[in-house]
Amino acid sequence: MSRLKRSVLHLARFTLEAGSALSIGTGGSDGVYDHPIVRDANGLPMIPGTSLAGVLRHLWIQNQGETAADRLFGHQERDSGAASRLEVATCVLQDSHGRPVEGLLLGPDRQRLDNDPLLRAALAGREDPVFRDRVRLTHRGVAKNNGKFDRSVLLAGYRFSGELRLWSEQQDDPDWPELLALLNDPRLRLGGATRAGLGALVLRRLQVASFDLAGTPEEIARFRSLPQSLDATTGLKAMDPPISKSQAPIRRLRLRLEANDFWRIGQGNEPLGQYEKTPDLLPKTEPVVRWDRQGQGRIEPRLALVPASSVKGALAHRTAFHWNVLKGEFVDGKTPEQIQAWEASEDCAAVQELFGYAKDRETAAGRARNATGRAGRLLIDDLYLPLPGPQHIGHLMHNSIDRFTGGVRNRMLFSEELLYKQPIELTITLLPGVEGTTPDARRALARALNDLCAGRLALGAGTTKGHGTFSGQPLDEETRTWLQSQEENR
Repeated sequence: MSRLKRSVLHLARFTLEAGSALSIGTGGSDGVYDHPIVRDANGLPMIPGTSLAGVLRHLWIQNQGETAADRLFGHQERDSGAASRLEVATCVLQDSHGRPVEGLLLGPDRQRLDNDPLLRAALAGREDPVFRDRVRLTHRGVAKNNGKFDRSVLLAGYRFSGELRLWSEQQDDPDWPELLALLNDPRLRLGGATRAGLGALVLRRLQVASFDLAGTPEEIARFRSLPQSLDATTGLKAMDPPISKSQAPIRRLRLRLEANDFWRIGQGNEPLGQYEKTPDLLPKTEPVVRWDRQGQGRIEPRLALVPASSVKGALAHRTAFHWNVLKGEFVDGKTPEQIQAWEASEDCAAVQELFGYAKDRETAAGRARNATGRAGRLLIDDLYLPLPGPQHIGHLMHNSIDRFTGGVRNRMLFSEELLYKQPIELTITLLPGVEGTTPDARRALARALNDLCAGRLALGAGTTKGHGTFSGQPLDEETRTWLQSQEENR
């Protein structure tokens, strides 16, 4: 079907806010950082239209099926196919006043990048980016070979302006509200490490309009008078995000965890307290962009960060443990060769079903699936905590004792700054596919969460020294019911 027959144009302009740090990579290393983020001609971070279109198509397939996705997003099969009915523009960064930066800035206009604090910070990220250190741990709790890397990120809170256009034959196209609902879908995550807390997006503004370009001259004139800027609202109508009629239910588990003692996750650069000598080990902190009611954005320089990757890794390992318990898989009675093969395989159905697995894995599962991968069925959000007061900051000294002399070993005296009894509220989103996993996989996850709440599963650094234990409880009845039901459904 040609576009000439699709005379009705549905248009939406929107603002998306990074609910967590965003890392849409260039696909290669810049020689310093492993995963630099993609930028536009001005050097500012952007969301490529292809990235947004790809995620929208994937969500559409989950809701409507492959055939419906082909009709909306187009398809190509040998010498036959159809063009996409949907056009997705590149989303551009907004400045501290909520105005999008459109086009290449030259001459005096270039000063806008230096004068605006949000743009200046985003531009400085080319040379000195905010980044996350990542490490993949084995079941022994040590780094896996070639499992250490970093990922550059854009700060949480930055906003982008974008546009969608849908060509249709009717004014009341049922696909249009379903498509707009995806912009407010909790599964809408862009870039890398979306299952480790990054890439969450929040819809902050939605303006829509429809034009019948085969209609009256007045209708065509109305379309021609539409300003080109993504910031313009003339001719558009504000709209609340519609609710999808086809989306499967999504469950959220909410836990409040009260720290029993000290805890620290990650390695920061600046201490939280005042010291004559800066401690050697510091909690991880990260800036965040905040917006006031007048639509003015500013950078809050430091918040304590709890990366979702740290929580996910601990839960995955404990889920694997409970899966092996449920299946009666123990090392007792195994030969050293069998234990070595079992450890090397890293195969655990519960972890693969719930947390996914990467392609090109050096395991039997990866080879059996022709080195394909699968995204996890859990979403865990990064947590940003206000900087605590002095009563919630601890400073501990550590040393290593020479077993012969009983004195401190040379260069083995160091200090550590930790958070003390600082609570966190953890949210875990269970995607619709979780209910399709095996009952034992869900039961293993529920037991891992119960261990976390009972202080049997520690988070962060120094867990062998008693740090990182919490006492928790569900924040709502839905969470409590789900955790209990996994044991009752045996």
